[in-house]
Amino acid sequence: MAKKKVFVISHSHWDREWYMAYEDHHMRLVQLIDDLFDLFENDPDFNSFHLDGQTIILDDYLAVRPEKRAELQHWIDAGKLRIGPFYILQDDFLISAEANARNAILGRRFSDKWGQPVPLGYYPDTFGNAGQVPQMSRLAGLDTVAFGRGVTPTGFNNTTGPLGDYDSTYSEMYWQSPDASKVLGILFANWYSNGNEIPADPVAAKHYWTEHLAAAERYAATPDLLFMNGVDHQPVQKNLSQALAVARELFPDYEFIHSNFANYIAALKADLPADLTTVKGELTSQATSGWYTLANTASSRVYLKQQNTTTERLLENHAEPLMALSGLTEDSMQDRLTYAWQTLLQNDPHDSICGCSVDPVHKGMLDRYARAQEVGTWLTKTALTKLAGQIDTQDFPAASKPFLVINTAGAAKTAAATVTVEWARAPFSAGSPQQQYRKLEEIRQNLPALQVIDASGQVVPAHISDTVVRFNYDLPDRAFRVPYMGLYISVTLPVTVPAFSWQGYALTTGEAGQDMVTEDHGTTLHNEALTVALAADGTVTMNGTKLVFTDTGDIGNEYIYKAAENDQPIPAGPARNIVRTNRNGVQTLAYDQTLTIPVAADAQLAMEQQSVTDITQRHAVRGGETAELVLHVVLTLAGESRQLQIHLTGDNQMRDHRIQARFVTGIQSDHHQAESIFEAVTRPNTPGKAWRNPEDPQHQQAFVDLSNDQVGVTVGNFGLNEYQIEQKTGTIAVTLLRCVGEMGDWGYFPTPDAQCQGPFHADLTFQTHTAAAADTQATWQLARAGQIGLTTVQLPAAQTGTLPNANTYLTVDNPAFAVTALHVSPASGDLLVRGYNLTDVPQTVAISYRGALPTDVVDFLEHPLPAKPADPLRPAEIRTYRFRKD
Repeated sequence: MAKKKVFVISHSHWDREWYMAYEDHHMRLVQLIDDLFDLFENDPDFNSFHLDGQTIILDDYLAVRPEKRAELQHWIDAGKLRIGPFYILQDDFLISAEANARNAILGRRFSDKWGQPVPLGYYPDTFGNAGQVPQMSRLAGLDTVAFGRGVTPTGFNNTTGPLGDYDSTYSEMYWQSPDASKVLGILFANWYSNGNEIPADPVAAKHYWTEHLAAAERYAATPDLLFMNGVDHQPVQKNLSQALAVARELFPDYEFIHSNFANYIAALKADLPADLTTVKGELTSQATSGWYTLANTASSRVYLKQQNTTTERLLENHAEPLMALSGLTEDSMQDRLTYAWQTLLQNDPHDSICGCSVDPVHKGMLDRYARAQEVGTWLTKTALTKLAGQIDTQDFPAASKPFLVINTAGAAKTAAATVTVEWARAPFSAGSPQQQYRKLEEIRQNLPALQVIDASGQVVPAHISDTVVRFNYDLPDRAFRVPYMGLYISVTLPVTVPAFSWQGYALTTGEAGQDMVTEDHGTTLHNEALTVALAADGTVTMNGTKLVFTDTGDIGNEYIYKAAENDQPIPAGPARNIVRTNRNGVQTLAYDQTLTIPVAADAQLAMEQQSVTDITQRHAVRGGETAELVLHVVLTLAGESRQLQIHLTGDNQMRDHRIQARFVTGIQSDHHQAESIFEAVTRPNTPGKAWRNPEDPQHQQAFVDLSNDQVGVTVGNFGLNEYQIEQKTGTIAVTLLRCVGEMGDWGYFPTPDAQCQGPFHADLTFQTHTAAAADTQATWQLARAGQIGLTTVQLPAAQTGTLPNANTYLTVDNPAFAVTALHVSPASGDLLVRGYNLTDVPQTVAISYRGALPTDVVDFLEHPLPAKPADPLRPAEIRTYRFRKD
């Protein structure tokens, strides 16, 4: 009988930041790689080291030791240091679909520059695995993935009945996405540390291997046994060769091989049996007790999630499409865009974006978000300036001030658009700053009547919301700065702009369009799609759905919500300070509500935290001292839009609690749908039989939908990634704020900043729809568009341009296709439009860009795929259409 093979792979799971600040971990990383170089040089039997699947570690090392670049390249070339294929190890669910794709794309690009990337999608510690990972892996050129969570291995001899949906006979299985894409999955059944710290002492080694070999053989599908020699931030085991030599002497029936993933995967594939289990869709530990799914990280430090969504929308929905539209695509601009993406992705590892690290880590994240946003804003402004120079404005009076309103979202947007128009300019070169200021101030005080017109000359109702004289300056590309005073006029007007379109308007002299505005203390909003009513107790009723805000105690940590002992939800109090406004068809209803809630948990919580008491064993209650937390709520219904916008602000000074928006729909259904990663996923409304957690938290991207065979409700959000469904009442509960005081996990790490004290805000949208598929998809598209603001830019007057003042640049004829990217490839210069099928049935989609049809369909790496652009999309298919630059 052939020997079983023991493949030992050395690694260190490298969280760049977690229970220590980034630089603390960074300094240990430098030591690790220095030790590896020494080991590679002096131990020829040491096969290689797996660098945790993320190429950013190479940049981190060179930031301290730039003189080691050649040596680093040498060991990569020699196969001693195994790199890639990703840029960072991301959390699947809390970053956008495009961020997941760009991590794979940039990781491959950087890996290829260094050498051959590891042929493995590596997800050792992701907090749940998105259902589209197999399809995304295939599109990134990977047919094998390794992961640590979500599936329960039963063991060949331990199966007593049919396998559940999330059981596998072996630690090896097939994993299938909703579109039927399939990859080989390797589960770290005994975790990614099952070969850590192998003893070289014979007595200890005998005990170690007897135990560890049995554990691996219990689940392995083949005679190829995988042992991961390392764990979180683990220094390399320098005496590993000696330890394996001892193992060979003690266990001659096994072949001990210090190896790497490429060789292990090749051996594994050659030996796979025919009866591997196939698991399908997302793997989120659905078949467990529910206490350690870590899904509550979706609401930890909500401010991070909001900054993340802000940055993603800026890069994906403003900078990239506007750069493509304007032709701002030269290499120097693409490099800036790549830098912005890298900066954003550095916040996307699971311990970072999940908000489950110590406070200094998350302070550093805010700096990265700020820097990524600064670059994205600069690129957006630069693209807008270039685009503005191409728009024909001859339809507007020569003395007018034309401007564009641009909708880069995939659904028509009805909203109040605000544009700031420069009416006059007085350069410092023509007089002192004080003189120029006085000159423009006189003009401001004597402004004529002003109106807004469209390209046909029709007057548009508008509101002059502000006029001001202020300092400004231009920075020419290749000349010295130009300071001046400017007279600026802010104009707000109601618009409806189609998807992927722009429309031109102009501010000019003339009798203003009627600025219809009313203000009173009414309590209702109404149009043909929605009726919204505010009751005296603060309950809002929207087409039969009731909205209430509630607060509960939280004695958990950054990873897990745990309700305070014997806690009951506290609803917000009666509505006060009610003001209803209707300006040019945009209706708003503003009011205040007060949450009178405990200031903090009682003293027992501190004892339970400091003693590292497990979440499930905590019994702290809420304290007796209470205070008032005022919620300021604004509801907006624009024109005939079917979407209600809900904006909430407050100043939180309490601790150990959670605020939710609860939409009580009354809809009875056993399932719901939510936007996940490249998927509108269907999830059950009740957990499995093994579930013990009173909560059933779930992840979302832009929306969650609860429907039956007659009606449905779609709740959209901006950076509010956690929700849950309460089946009995048909309630969608979205977490707005969660406040805790410790990191959690393996020790006691206080995190006072995670109490989120200070000003906070939350943004939601609400829509209803029929059971018709097209109507449902339309509301989903509107919810996605709700995260994308309108863009405005002033245009040169009386300009002969090459582009019209009203235009639809991208057409998609089927609402089932959700566009996630429109950008120029930095690799090829071709235009790429990517999106996915929102449904679980095939869909035919026709798409065109500026009237041109796509030339072909490509994968994430821009390799051509067999599908033709006109071919129907598979259920939940991710598709990238290429429009060649020539």
